Amino acid sequence: MYVGVSKNIKIRELQINDVYGMLNWGKHESPLFEDYNFPKLNDNEIELWYKIKTKKKNKKCFAIITDNNNIIGYLTIRKIKRFRKKATLGIVFDPNFMNKGYGTETLNIFLDYYFNVLNMKKMILEVAKFNKRAFKCYKKCGFNKYNKYNKKIENQEIDIFGDDYYKSIRDCFIIKNGYTHTIYYKMRIYSDEFNQNKHKYHKNVNTNVDMWKSS
Repeated sequence: MYVGVSKNIKIRELQINDVYGMLNWGKHESPLFEDYNFPKLNDNEIELWYKIKTKKKNKKCFAIITDNNNIIGYLTIRKIKRFRKKATLGIVFDPNFMNKGYGTETLNIFLDYYFNVLNMKKMILEVAKFNKRAFKCYKKCGFNKYNKYNKKIENQEIDIFGDDYYKSIRDCFIIKNGYTHTIYYKMRIYSDEFNQNKHKYHKNVNTNVDMWKSS
């Protein structure tokens, strides 16, 4: 059962068969995004990955499907606080399907479901400053910055300040205690903010699906 449908994509709860489809995803060229590459997993590892993503009460994972039933991404809401009506968003796409508008389309229909079917009040997320494509998408969908912090990057071998490949994004990094850190933005959107701009988008959200029933 789909929780949201639009012109080009559909969203439903993640199924284990979807994970096998993710094994065929493309790879990011930049070392900065290597953590976003989907790993090669065997059957046991796939079951464990799926369990981690779907079996916790305060976490839900959804598949992003094209109109020809290819899985091109998944999104997760974690740290779900049902009484405070907020959660934290994470979203990952197959690199082969980036820069095609799927991110904006996905967020618009999912936020409609999140706020107007699940009756949540607040969505938060974190995004690296150097991930300009994602930041632009979040801004377009109505998220606003409210804080920032620095975090040490995983791959300290990346020569941010010496390699001209990274020249355009050097302002997104600092050296702290001898290690390269990147700047992360904290962003949020409230239900009333989303609904004020809802008329801008054409969405079809399945109001018969209650995500909490499977918890």
